[in-house]
Amino acid sequence: MAKVIVDAQAARAIGKGAMIVFKKGVVRTEGDFEPGDIVEVYTRGGKFLGRGFVNPNSNIMVRLLIKDKETPITKELFRERIKKANEYRKKVLGYDKAYRMVYGEADYLPGLIVDRFNEIASIQISSVGMERFKLDLAEAIMEAEPEIETVFEKNTGRSRRREGLPEIERVLLGKEKYRTVIEEGKAKFIVDMRGQKTGFFLDQRENRIALEKYVKPGMRVLDVFTYTGGFAIHAAVAGAEEVVAVDKSPWAINMVKENAKLNGVEDRMKYITGSAFPVMEEMIKKGEKFDIVILDPPAFVQHEKDLQRGLRAYFNVNYAGLKLVKEGGILVTCSCSQHVDMQAFKDMVIAAGAKAGKFLKMLEPYRTQAPDHPILMASKDTEYLKCLFLYVEDMH
Repeated sequence: MAKVIVDAQAARAIGKGAMIVFKKGVVRTEGDFEPGDIVEVYTRGGKFLGRGFVNPNSNIMVRLLIKDKETPITKELFRERIKKANEYRKKVLGYDKAYRMVYGEADYLPGLIVDRFNEIASIQISSVGMERFKLDLAEAIMEAEPEIETVFEKNTGRSRRREGLPEIERVLLGKEKYRTVIEEGKAKFIVDMRGQKTGFFLDQRENRIALEKYVKPGMRVLDVFTYTGGFAIHAAVAGAEEVVAVDKSPWAINMVKENAKLNGVEDRMKYITGSAFPVMEEMIKKGEKFDIVILDPPAFVQHEKDLQRGLRAYFNVNYAGLKLVKEGGILVTCSCSQHVDMQAFKDMVIAAGAKAGKFLKMLEPYRTQAPDHPILMASKDTEYLKCLFLYVEDMH
């Protein structure tokens, strides 16, 4: 079997529990291999560290699956790990019908994401090696959770392209089904497999539910980058008088309208199809103000080299958001960029507050992704979502 030799830093990370080997940590390789083959990983001194899928064309050179020499990498291994990941969500975390069933390396299955929405499971594969086991994975998902009738492969996006994999959206196994309705706190949502990512952003679940307690009758709420209306619908259901949902995607805004009707709050919703920055600038010019402003943008930082440019984009959107919050109002601001850590995010918000002439008080502890997206302590990459609930006051 071919070998990948890693430097001391990569070896230490693996020893602490990391499941991926970046190309920059590879010293040399021995033997021949193709993308998706299984290789063994060693230190310079010849110590065995583990086995996993290799892809020399990716920034992630090896995705480790096992750290002993005996265990074979077979469909039985995947079946056992998917079953264990599902049981953790149900028995330990208490999730029932809608949750992230598998979260990559945090469940020792790097390159695999599985979201469950009632009887539909949506999978994303970002590993050439994992792609070879695609049908086995789908069968294992249905076996682990018998209520699942459809496995939909939502294999699109940058992670696929970076691995050199084709983009595919289709029912992989089971019934031809694309839509279902899930419950979340006081709200209900239509999940459509033809939307972004795996169909719905489950990682913000607890943060959306937390919003409900701050919404009071008569409030005016702005939800920017609303997608299918996650925060907006929760605000309306919790009693807001007017909720303005903004997204540049006409498809997403149509989904917000459907979700508003589903929850019986369409009379309190307003919709704007347009890019966030010009929409917010126009609102500032008009002197509009909101009791609560929610900012949940896409990842502005895709690579470490984009950090400063991405932080500037976050600064600009937060500055605009703060200009739209009433005195004594609330800003809920988020980042899903894994390269922006909580301290960098906090510093950016402080700077935006200073420029906007606002004092900011934390209403909630630092919030992150829902626990069905577990953070593996040894892996920084598994912790990506930041969410701050801030009380906004004018500087005097």
